[in-house]
Amino acid sequence: MQGITIAIGKTGIQFFTQNYLVGTLVTLLGKLAPPNRTIQVANFKTYPSYQVEIDYSAISIVLSNGSLIGFSPTFKTVTQGVADDSAKTPIFTLTFAAGNFSAKYDWQENYHWDEYDTYTGPNGPVVQHTDGNTSTPLSYSPGFGQLTAMVIVQFLFDSSNNAWEITTYKTSAQTANLTANIPGSSILNGQDASCAGTHVDDATAQAISAIDFATPLNSLLSGIIKTIPGSGNLGDGMVYDFSLGDSGLVFPNNDGIQMGVKGGASYNGTAFSGPTPPSLPLPVPPTDSDTHHLSMYVSNYEVDALNWAYYKAGKLNLLITPQDLPDPKLLLVSSYTTFEPSLTPYSAFVMNAQLTQNIAPVTSFQTAYVYSKSAMTLLQQQLPATVYTLIEALPSNAYLSQTSLEAFLTQATVPNQYFTTIENAGKTSAMVLTQDISYTLTIQNNANPQPNITFSVKRVDVLTNLGLGISLNNTQTLQFASPMQVVRLLTKAVRFQALTVKFLRQSSG
Repeated sequence: MQGITIAIGKTGIQFFTQNYLVGTLVTLLGKLAPPNRTIQVANFKTYPSYQVEIDYSAISIVLSNGSLIGFSPTFKTVTQGVADDSAKTPIFTLTFAAGNFSAKYDWQENYHWDEYDTYTGPNGPVVQHTDGNTSTPLSYSPGFGQLTAMVIVQFLFDSSNNAWEITTYKTSAQTANLTANIPGSSILNGQDASCAGTHVDDATAQAISAIDFATPLNSLLSGIIKTIPGSGNLGDGMVYDFSLGDSGLVFPNNDGIQMGVKGGASYNGTAFSGPTPPSLPLPVPPTDSDTHHLSMYVSNYEVDALNWAYYKAGKLNLLITPQDLPDPKLLLVSSYTTFEPSLTPYSAFVMNAQLTQNIAPVTSFQTAYVYSKSAMTLLQQQLPATVYTLIEALPSNAYLSQTSLEAFLTQATVPNQYFTTIENAGKTSAMVLTQDISYTLTIQNNANPQPNITFSVKRVDVLTNLGLGISLNNTQTLQFASPMQVVRLLTKAVRFQALTVKFLRQSSG
């Protein structure tokens, strides 16, 4: 079973990385600290004067409590590939860069020293030897012109835990244009400059390169990815199944991502029992030159399952007040007294509308015939004026089959030879939504009980232009154009107090 299938191309991988990961990840990386490091320095001698020789041995420089100053890494790229292992593991390489920053370390300089002082005695030269161990705390602030870090990760799905996992395959970092800035009081300044600089430069570069970039990335991505199965918890007892479908997770030619999601829904532990669950094929990932982020196949099974869960939880019911509407007059009793005189005694009041779904809405993806303004403009150009006049009522309805459209055209006395032209102009793919809704309009006076009007509407809406979009909270959503109503069937005459209003007509539009 897989009711939704997704294919993400190179552009999509870049987009999702940039918009959903990079901001938080860069913040985490900016807080990283270089690890402690111990630098072993070779023995050397200095000659403060022609009579004095000092030998330094067992030299170690301990760098600790490191921090980075002015370190602001930026995300560069994410690239897909395969590891150099026998399994050809699919991997993603994330590259970050930072420039012109410095580090700050506590520098603990430990060494043994032997001092030999030579002076002239009565019997010739005399050498006096003293020695000792010294530990000197200093401060160390090396500078860096550039750092490039790469973190290589792989995505896996743990079927036993029903959760995504991300593992770090490899990390690396390289520094450039390093300035050692050896502390002025360090004994290393008495060593040959090139030798001391090389020791410290290399060790410092190794320390910075050893910064743990993998852990924060692992933590961030694992946290995000592992919430995917859990994110199916919609609250109020509703759960959507985001686990992998029949096709699993696929990396086609290491140029994109394909995956199937089971879908379906449950309410308080009871699963949706709709028609046979589908197993959709995987779409082809968008090409590298395609600006679209992803391709997605969606079945109406998914929509029906969610509608059912929301219906069971009562989340499809609405209470609407005048203030909720763009035009509050729609819920003023006075707006309807001309059409229904029995409402006149209540003309000073407003109404609240309670909408209640009688059954769970159902959908179907199918061909429909919808005549938008652009479709009618096209037909006006394609048809003789006398024929176009016959079909000017087409935009007032949508047609769910070729048969129903041709029935309208026949009744309108349109010659058969124009049927194909008219059909092609309005033919489109659509999601047809069928609902059975009870409306209760309650007049807000001080009576107890308050007068109300109750009726049911069986309506069919045709939603077109299915596409993906981004909502205000930066989530990917399925979106449609404004719906086209096909049929509204008003039923149920109800008497409340002295008020009787009958709705027994069927209207289209």
